[in-house]
Amino acid sequence: MLRIPSSPLLGLDISADAIKLVSLAQSRGKIRVEHADSETLPPGAVSDRDIVDSETVSRALRNILERSRIRSKAVATALPANSAIVKVISLPADLDEVGIEDQIRYEGSQYIPYSIDAVNFDFSVLGPDDSRKGYNHVLLVASKKEDVEDRAAVIEEAGLKPQIVDVKPFALWLLYEHLSGSKAQDKSLSGKGIVLVEIGSITTNIYVFQDGHPVYSREHNFGLGRLLEEIQRRYNLDSNDAQRMERFGGLPPEYEKDVLQPFARNMAQELFRSLDFFQASMPDVPTATVHLFGVGAKIPQLADQLRQLVSYPVFVPDPFTGMELSPQISRRFMDADRSSLAVACGLALRRISA
Repeated sequence: MLRIPSSPLLGLDISADAIKLVSLAQSRGKIRVEHADSETLPPGAVSDRDIVDSETVSRALRNILERSRIRSKAVATALPANSAIVKVISLPADLDEVGIEDQIRYEGSQYIPYSIDAVNFDFSVLGPDDSRKGYNHVLLVASKKEDVEDRAAVIEEAGLKPQIVDVKPFALWLLYEHLSGSKAQDKSLSGKGIVLVEIGSITTNIYVFQDGHPVYSREHNFGLGRLLEEIQRRYNLDSNDAQRMERFGGLPPEYEKDVLQPFARNMAQELFRSLDFFQASMPDVPTATVHLFGVGAKIPQLADQLRQLVSYPVFVPDPFTGMELSPQISRRFMDADRSSLAVACGLALRRISA
């Protein structure tokens, strides 16, 4: 019996600095990157959690679609972690999906600080609650309807169809599971924290999963933007030139020693303090490994500096490990930006992993 392949799903990451898009396809057990592109957004178009200028964001998305000649319409996108409420709750194990939904609606005020009619929510049964016989742990994720609708409106304005609205930590976790080769947890990692760090231009987010369950999320106000500001100041460049030269090269020979290395050292210290704060907040979740993603993860000196400060392994995964690249994808772009496409890649994997 022939299996009709499912249509591609566009992974769309709308961040404060840029829109990033990835499309994947699977054939004969191999994953191929069909499209990978990004479009820089002007400052203020997107805040840390809200789309401020929907017209500008929608136009940037249309630019990507026209440039890449993408015909697919289905989109998976993600809300920032601070736009969602993520909780693990305990409910009777004999409840089916309808019963769980009814229970959440009936007792919503216990879990969600908004009217239940003002939010979208979803849930997943995680397994038995060892502390309460006859109960299950249930993962509950909720967000304001207006946050979901704002993103959906921007996507629809560009002629696309939003099918999945995820939350960024879960998109990164799906990518981590894909890269680790199995959804089954390594026994040596049982009870320990897998730390996923998303380093953006303005903020850095730390997400921690224990035995596959989210246990910690925190946003910190530092990112790659500090490096770009220093490049602009020191070399008298405008923001576009500073970003282009940081990504593709062309800065003076002394740049690495005078600018990049001090930045990496300072950023590593900021990350160390953030990780230390997590560990102090949750001493019963010892850190197993740290994985750096995002636009700032591409700086090799950063991981090297952080490894000198911590006692656990630090990795900088390539989101596209083991994947083939279609001929139309710019290798120069991928070499410069692959770490920044991690969330978009995780979203695109939703269709592959289903």
